[in-house]
Amino acid sequence: MTDLIEELQELGLPGREAEIYIALLQKKEFTAPEISKITSVSRSKCYELLQNLVRKNLCNAHLKNGIKYFSGVDPEIAIKNILSVYEDELERKKKFAYNCKKKLKSLHKKKVSLSDPLDYIEFVSHPKQIRERWLEIQASSKKELLLFAKAPYVVTLNENLENEAVVIEQKVICKGIYEYKGLNTKEEKETFIKTIEAFQRLGEETRLVKELPMKLVISDDFITMFSLNDRVSLTSSFTSIIVNHPSFAAALKTVFESYWKIGITLKEFKKIVL
Repeated sequence: MTDLIEELQELGLPGREAEIYIALLQKKEFTAPEISKITSVSRSKCYELLQNLVRKNLCNAHLKNGIKYFSGVDPEIAIKNILSVYEDELERKKKFAYNCKKKLKSLHKKKVSLSDPLDYIEFVSHPKQIRERWLEIQASSKKELLLFAKAPYVVTLNENLENEAVVIEQKVICKGIYEYKGLNTKEEKETFIKTIEAFQRLGEETRLVKELPMKLVISDDFITMFSLNDRVSLTSSFTSIIVNHPSFAAALKTVFESYWKIGITLKEFKKIVL
């Protein structure tokens, strides 16, 4: 009996209504007090739940000699009726969600149309969103892509090889400055060298420095994305700031070029570490 109640609950029928419906199937007809005696439902509550079952077409009610009797609907029909009730509810929720979405989109559209003096600045903290925005900026570059590569990476260097290959095939100039601080073992250094060599084979121009001040991307002299370590958080986390402004991009491009000048080539790096 308990198993049947649980199975009907899985279909969406409340537990006590399921218990009463199962009881109704065990005899041709019952009065409410009789149902109360063979179930865990009180007599006063039994009337209410029986009426619920009548409304859901799981139970029939009729008067005989002034007394109301109840009988269970055939299970094959009852199951269809249960599913129909919750299908109707699902459709109602879908319509409600659609109307709600339209209102929310309208509100968002109005917000976008407003003139905000800082609408060219975007803050992103969630790692997945940072990854997605970086990949979007990389893929949409048309002329030039400058990069400060600094661990930890939201997209590993090896993962990004294929993405950059597509960009370079579109005649985009790619320059990367890579931080080598934290490479301690011979194996780490050899893996790092092989990765940089792979980027060079794609056509990327590279330099290496011991330490970079931040993660940085400059796309087409217009979009700048940089990440700063969160000094408040107890864990290692980053907030990325995306600025769509040519003047800011020009200023950080000067920073990029200064680090490019002090950076060493991969050939020079090999002489140091190997």
